[in-house]
Amino acid sequence: MAFAPRSMNRTRSIALQAFTRMQELGVTPTPENYATWFAYYNGSNPELSAEVDRLDLSGMLTAENTAHLHDDFLGMAQERRGLQDISMKIEEAMRSLIEQVNQVERGAQDYGNALNSLSGELNTHDTDSVNSLIAMVIGETERMALMNRDLEERLAQSASEISRLRTDLQTVRVEATTDGLTGLANRKAFDQDIQTQIEDAARQGYPLSLLILDIDHFKTFNDTHGHQTGDQVLRLVARTVQSVLPPHCTAARLGGEEFCVLAPRFPLGHACQIGESIRKAVGSKVLKNRKTGEALGLVTLSVGVATHVFGETSSQLIERADEALYLAKHTGRNRVCSQTDLRPSSLQAGA
Repeated sequence: MAFAPRSMNRTRSIALQAFTRMQELGVTPTPENYATWFAYYNGSNPELSAEVDRLDLSGMLTAENTAHLHDDFLGMAQERRGLQDISMKIEEAMRSLIEQVNQVERGAQDYGNALNSLSGELNTHDTDSVNSLIAMVIGETERMALMNRDLEERLAQSASEISRLRTDLQTVRVEATTDGLTGLANRKAFDQDIQTQIEDAARQGYPLSLLILDIDHFKTFNDTHGHQTGDQVLRLVARTVQSVLPPHCTAARLGGEEFCVLAPRFPLGHACQIGESIRKAVGSKVLKNRKTGEALGLVTLSVGVATHVFGETSSQLIERADEALYLAKHTGRNRVCSQTDLRPSSLQAGA
């Protein structure tokens, strides 16, 4: 109990920091947002903390850009529980299957013992005794046949249940790495993919480029036309990005209005061309109100591009692409900037 006041004081301090920061950013104090910022100041979720620090470093730490944090980093708890639940059910089904096999093994052993007993006593008993033994073996044979039929049915049921659980497990895994709104890979999937791509590129010696895309003036658009229309814009951008991507490139939604593309085997210049193709394709779409048919204007993107340098971490690559995106935002928007456009002290490689 001696530690309770200190623990209480720490909790209050973290809560105060969370509320203060939410007020500074204009974040609505919902339970989800409070949980996000409490976890950040508590340090209980390193991935969440890294993302907040990344947004802060790039000058993009805003209420709009942090709206996705709870879903991306804390909402995964429900998905993890789903995986755990299915895993436990599979384990239970496997235990049942093993027990069924063990029962048959025990039955087969009893049947073998009965046959051995018959063979050993055939020459030592009279006819009535032999007939009694034969009747016993026939009974054991019928019991064994019935047990085998029962096992076949139970094995079929177990196999069907395990197959269904495996399908459920795969579904949960896909859902855990998919953005529910756009159908693209989510931030978790991107974090896994970029690490794998960096390792493959280093091992095989090919270039790996990263594009980070941000919808221009998205908050203003949301405030003007509503969040449902904002969701329509996000889905439109996602579909358009997917439609123009070259083979082997993968797209993900990082959160909010920010997307990214991993482009293995594409050097910086070619990756910038991909960015231009995406920017022009999105900019050519005229967004309309589905109910009224009213034209809502054009959607534009700012794009930052960087190429991986051997030996650097994924965070360093992301940071450089973020800096290029930040430059595109502050030099007029609706354009593509790359790491070669950054200040001379920035790393320039892969052109």
